Amino acid sequence: MLVDIHAHLTHELFKNDLNEVIERAKKAGLKAILVSGVNPQDNRKVLELIKKYDILKASLGIYPIDALGLASDETGLPRHKGIIDLEKEFDFFVKHKNEITAIGEVGLDYKFRADYKEQQKQNFQKIIDFTKKINKPLIVHSRMAEFDAFEILESSSIKKSKVILHCFQGRKHILKKAADAGYNFSIPPVIVKLQHFQLLTEIAPLSQLLTETDSPWLSPFPGRNEPAFIAESIKKIAEIKKITEEEVIKIIWMNYQNIFL
Repeated sequence: MLVDIHAHLTHELFKNDLNEVIERAKKAGLKAILVSGVNPQDNRKVLELIKKYDILKASLGIYPIDALGLASDETGLPRHKGIIDLEKEFDFFVKHKNEITAIGEVGLDYKFRADYKEQQKQNFQKIIDFTKKINKPLIVHSRMAEFDAFEILESSSIKKSKVILHCFQGRKHILKKAADAGYNFSIPPVIVKLQHFQLLTEIAPLSQLLTETDSPWLSPFPGRNEPAFIAESIKKIAEIKKITEEEVIKIIWMNYQNIFL
């Protein structure tokens, strides 16, 4: 009953062996993988993929840098040229509402384009408002923008129990605030290496934790990440929480059902 709530299986690193990747995920015990889109082209690829594999679910998004029309051509994901028309993409989401499990990834990214903070904030607010209307869970990216993302979410009246802070790397006091406020967090397999995610797992209640890979990134091993590696996150979470892996799996599966189903 393992789940990966955030993976980029449309990435070119999966173009030659996706069947094998899916089979390894199933053998590892995964029951659901949310494939995350980042722009119009990618979102359409995601919808194509979920028709081919019953284990896959669609999480359609508008990545903050893509929204600005400033994304690099070297990410390995399907690209969109130019500024994204948010309202047009929202219409597409509504049209495919029954095929969508979540909205994401969306949010803020100040690592690469801190010079566009205000536009990113405006776009994020529009996406939050839209997500509230269609009543879907929201998966949030907040690289080097954790405080602003938290503040925008707090002022938006969105249901906190339906918000997942993906790979949240805010400072300890922000982690505590977000956990106390009731937001959910998704933990990647790189937790085995990074103390930050170990700290996050200590701070957040298990009832607010989920597992993700962010495949092909954040692998616990050299090379590409993939959904089967969720098992590594489970082992580390169990160690930190001082309970069995079976208990962790059961609770995270319940969390997944409560949020997404």
